[in-house]
Amino acid sequence: MASEKDKRVVLYFLWVVAAVLAATSLFGCQKKETKTYVVGIINPSAGLADVVKGFKDGMEKRGYHEGKNITYLYDGPLGGTAETDAKINEMLAGNVDLIYSLTTPASKKLKAALDGKKVPGIFGPVFDPVESGIVAALARPGGRLTGVKVRGSTPKALEWLLAIVPGVKRIYVPFHVTDDAACATLTDLRETAAKFNIRIITENVTTAQELEKALAHIPADADALWMTCSELLYSNVEKIVEAAMARKIPTASSTHSPYREGILVSYGENDFYLGNQVSRLADKLLKGAPPETLPVETAEYTLGINLKTARTIGITVPADIIKQADFLVR
Repeated sequence: MASEKDKRVVLYFLWVVAAVLAATSLFGCQKKETKTYVVGIINPSAGLADVVKGFKDGMEKRGYHEGKNITYLYDGPLGGTAETDAKINEMLAGNVDLIYSLTTPASKKLKAALDGKKVPGIFGPVFDPVESGIVAALARPGGRLTGVKVRGSTPKALEWLLAIVPGVKRIYVPFHVTDDAACATLTDLRETAAKFNIRIITENVTTAQELEKALAHIPADADALWMTCSELLYSNVEKIVEAAMARKIPTASSTHSPYREGILVSYGENDFYLGNQVSRLADKLLKGAPPETLPVETAEYTLGINLKTARTIGITVPADIIKQADFLVR
């Protein structure tokens, strides 16, 4: 039979073990709670504010609480793509865990900056990351970047326009000739338009001033105006809508949600939803997933119709199409 002394030794030993386990558990919890991530956001366009909101919302839902365990290096939209390089270098000089870039031009700059670095990057929206040289392939990006692409909605967007305005035969397209996304949009539009015997009339623009000039001289025989995927056009959507309204011609787009600003019909990614989608990939990267093997995803597309614009230019949108719209402006 064990002596009282032996019993005391055993109890003391068990007490020590319990204390050590409790302390270890507490230390582990404290360490987990104090882990803070730093994420930089490169947004060159004020028109993409909802994407950033959607991204932060998605991160919050995934347990990243701003001011507690995540810090965003983001002071709002940049003045333009020209400021991107300096901002990326500033982030890399700090203790950043991930950099998120919006738009194709900004993502191309981020790709170059991350070459040889350990910091991963994520993008979205980017029109066609393969054609733009941002990734090697959708299934296996092969570099320090992965994200969400938006190319693919143009054919259906044109079909929606024709369903609302069947008589369209000539579409005017002012597009940013040096923007990869704008050029790719035009390629998709031309291929689809040819199937309907629709003529595409283009006007090259590279600045806001050139865009204003193009909008002031919309061809007299244009039946509609198309807004391509371009940072330049995003930032001047109000001017595009105003010019088309003055001519009382319908407008369409296969990108973002410009129906809110007055574009008659848009079929493409929803900004807020896209930001949420990017956050899911960002979560994987922060948890250690290698960006070079994390597949690029395609954004989900939604149909938006501006009924106020339709009334202003004298167009009646069929009831069956209204029922199919994901978003309406009345």
